[in-house]
Amino acid sequence: MKKLLLALIVAASIVLPALAQEAAKPIWDRGDNVSNLTYRNVQVYKVYDQLDSYIVLYEKQSTEIGQLVIPKKWASGNVDRKLVFHQKVKNVGSYMSVFYKDGEFYKVILNVPLDKRDAVWSVAPNGMQVDTNIESLKVDF
Repeated sequence: MKKLLLALIVAASIVLPALAQEAAKPIWDRGDNVSNLTYRNVQVYKVYDQLDSYIVLYEKQSTEIGQLVIPKKWASGNVDRKLVFHQKVKNVGSYMSVFYKDGEFYKVILNVPLDKRDAVWSVAPNGMQVDTNIESLKVDF
């Protein structure tokens, strides 16, 4: 009888504090360090250079390859550039980071070799027509 009573007291002392706790915030969420920026990274297979745009072939989550048109005018300017190029890190494949601010498209960063003689770069096929009058990207991941 004493063992049963002792087991019940121990069980109650373990269970009751767990039930009495409030739901704790995640360790990273303290209210002041939560960003309104989110991003997605995708592997880049090919970047076609055209007269007024870049055509990017990228990996989708399925077995398909996505195509994205990025106007070259997005890379100009110093303040609100929507297109940024970064030199690809050695031993890491080429990839694209698409950033969203408050759920809306913000900017795209292409992490590719800056040397256009690299295999990831190519000239767009002759006669390829694309629409470059876009203000936002709709990326199908």
